[in-house]
Amino acid sequence: MKKEAIRVVTTVPAAPTTLYYAWLSSEQHSAMTGGNAAKIDPTVGAKFSAVNGAVTGKLVILDLGRRMVMAWRCTEFPRDEHDSKVEIHLEALGGSTRITIIHSEIPEGLSERVRSIWNDTYFGPMRTFFSQFLPDPRNPPPPRRPMPPPEDEEEEEETPPAKSAKGKPSSGKPVSAKPAPGKAPPPSKGKVVEKKAAPPPPAKPEKKPAKPEPKVEKKAAKPEKKAAKPEKKAAPKKAAKPEKKAAPKKADKKADKPKKKKK
Repeated sequence: MKKEAIRVVTTVPAAPTTLYYAWLSSEQHSAMTGGNAAKIDPTVGAKFSAVNGAVTGKLVILDLGRRMVMAWRCTEFPRDEHDSKVEIHLEALGGSTRITIIHSEIPEGLSERVRSIWNDTYFGPMRTFFSQFLPDPRNPPPPRRPMPPPEDEEEEEETPPAKSAKGKPSSGKPVSAKPAPGKAPPPSKGKVVEKKAAPPPPAKPEKKPAKPEPKVEKKAAKPEKKAAKPEKKAAPKKAAKPEKKAAPKKADKKADKPKKKKK
């Protein structure tokens, strides 16, 4: 038996990802087809039924928000015929989605019946279902009023620090560009700037007194060695005893006696 193929296209006011998840949800698939019961398990290889059981098949390829491929058949297919092949392509088109269905391997003589299922049972109810989530053009939202411009304030521009003679920046603080005293800043284009008196220059902060250097306590010098013990006072010498007067020697008796003459 010969096989037939059809191609149907429509636009639905919903994002591709929204349509993808609605197609693979049992509840939302039933609602977007006009209340016809559907039962779908959103996994590759799982079987599904839709339009109150008039359509059955199996999911073959799932590409999030882009493409769905499935084996598909309806009750009009002969029992000895294999399932047909359905490719559903989702393409973003502004705030809507262009749905392109390429339906191939349809048994001979059933292509028009299949086309009516897509147009009458799917596309028409789907456009009605997703349109209810769009804002009503008869009740446009109130216009937004532009925000009032902020008050002009002197913006400080950061300038690179001036280099000293040695080529090093004098300080790390940004220098603000301020107008010279007595002159008003030039008005910005397209805005009326009120002249304001130049604010008095801020008082220079007093220099903080230098932090006193921490006192370093010097260790007390070691006490000098004790002075040598004072020498003991010499005991006063006892007065020498007066020498005894030598007794007068007795005249030698021999001297008194005359020497005997030798005979």
